[in-house]
Amino acid sequence: MAKYDEQFKLKVVQQYLLGDTSYHELASAQGVDRSLLRRWVASYRVHGRLGLARKLSSYSASFKLEVLHRARRDGLSDRQVAALYDIRSVGDIERWRRQYDEGGLGALAPRRKGRPLPCHTNIRLN
Repeated sequence: MAKYDEQFKLKVVQQYLLGDTSYHELASAQGVDRSLLRRWVASYRVHGRLGLARKLSSYSASFKLEVLHRARRDGLSDRQVAALYDIRSVGDIERWRRQYDEGGLGALAPRRKGRPLPCHTNIRLN
């Protein structure tokens, strides 16, 4: 289960957007990290309520490359490009950059998560 539900995020973001308090003050009052609140606000500004919804996704190598090119071309920070493309984990972008620098486009291909599948070389199909 997610630590913060969509309703809570929306309430906090709307409270910030009223302009009565700073990121630091509001984050302290609500018990959330200031950088997390900044991400919620940035995502909400670009994507609306959908930017606060839980999202589980796997990104293709071409999508990751597009994100990296856009960040470099437009001089965007990882936080800015994450908000623009609705990427919930800003750290993913730095990881993609490192993977691309070390192994090229092939290193960006999604990998299967979890334990490796057992190798059954002695299975016969009749």
